[in-house]
Amino acid sequence: RTQPYTTKRTIMGEPTGESSKKRRRSRKSKKSAVADEDNAITAASDNEDTTPQNDEDGGGVDVAKPTDDEEKEKVEKVEKEEKNEEEGDEDAAEDGKKRKRKRKRKKKAADEAEDAPPTDADAAKIQDVEHTVFIEGLPFTSTEQQVRSFFVTHGCKDILQLRLPTWQDSGRLRGFGHVVFASQETRTLALSDEVNGKNMGNRYITVKEANAPKAGTTAGAVLGGQARDQPKGCKIVYVRNLPYEATEEQIEEAFKTCGKILEGGVRIARNHVNGQAKGFAYVEYKNEESALSAVQKAAKPFGLTVLKRPVFVDYDEGSMKGSFRGSEGKLWSKEHGDSNAGGRGRGG
Repeated sequence: RTQPYTTKRTIMGEPTGESSKKRRRSRKSKKSAVADEDNAITAASDNEDTTPQNDEDGGGVDVAKPTDDEEKEKVEKVEKEEKNEEEGDEDAAEDGKKRKRKRKRKKKAADEAEDAPPTDADAAKIQDVEHTVFIEGLPFTSTEQQVRSFFVTHGCKDILQLRLPTWQDSGRLRGFGHVVFASQETRTLALSDEVNGKNMGNRYITVKEANAPKAGTTAGAVLGGQARDQPKGCKIVYVRNLPYEATEEQIEEAFKTCGKILEGGVRIARNHVNGQAKGFAYVEYKNEESALSAVQKAAKPFGLTVLKRPVFVDYDEGSMKGSFRGSEGKLWSKEHGDSNAGGRGRGG
């Protein structure tokens, strides 16, 4: 016979009703246990509260209180520790100030040594190819200090000068340049495999012998060549290797030692779009003798410098363009009058 139909469901083999009864009994027992525990805790606290704190018959527990001397000793100990900490902080601050002053003195001495004019012997070496090497392959993101450190790390420590061209817009290195050493032995070391071909960053540096400047330039005259003769009636000199930040006033200050310069006679070639200097300029003197003096003076080591940078000077025979403009963008001819004897302008 078939089993009669039942509405009771089973869970894990047990009717649903029986399982619910078990869960209710379990919860009830848990609540009872928690209530008993709370009652026990309450009773214990009541006993503690009713216990006398200081019973003359000895039935209670005496709580020891610190004496005045002990309290005073604790205060003195804390004050002493705080004082020691303050003295330690003061000593550390004083040491930091001493180190800072020492670094400032070193930096000042280094700056003074760098700003000091070179001796006649060093000036001659700077213009001598026997003390100079040509380098290429420099990382464009590197700095002059990093290039110097590269050579010092490889044993070439007596560096007299670094000549590292930079891009006009960004100021970053162009990747090549010249290094002048105080001794020929160091130059020979730089040309050897000990330095040549070594890595700087992720690029390897090539070190070659420097070529002598072309004849007809003032640098060539220093190396034993002769600057070309002065053209007849030439009053204008062409100046290159100028710092990009040099102004007309700074150039005039350097060149007026050779003679009187005409009003508006210093003309810097500039980019016609953004007005930035191109690194060369023209200086127009009142007479031919002054132009000759400028070329001859620049032929000597560090004879003419602009912002501590030696410049190359040569005669110029070109005529100024009528569209030449000054630093403020005004036409030079309108400010100073027409002139056919002036030097070329704007790279002209």
